Amino acid sequence: MTCRGVQLRTLVSRAVTLFPEDTVLAALQVMHRHGVHVLPVVDGYDGELLGEVTEGELQRLSGCAPLARLAEILTVKAVTATEERKGVRYDALAPAPPRPWLH
Repeated sequence: MTCRGVQLRTLVSRAVTLFPEDTVLAALQVMHRHGVHVLPVVDGYDGELLGEVTEGELQRLSGCAPLARLAEILTVKAVTATEERKGVRYDALAPAPPRPWLH
């Protein structure tokens, strides 16, 4: 396309997104392939934005839960954010340690 003798390039971009079914490792591979550090997670049916994940949080999870689904991660993030707004500490969400057996 030209405009007054200047050639204009048509920008065509494809949004890079992740889906709730994607794993931590798959998401990291997509980020590496496209050179990005944050990606949105969208519903595969209607494209609704469910949340976003960062490379840093996925890197931290890759050591202990590489096959965790992004749906699980977004759920934990949502619960944590809700509880932080209510004033509940994050460690209070963790299950209580088992009580010792009395003999």
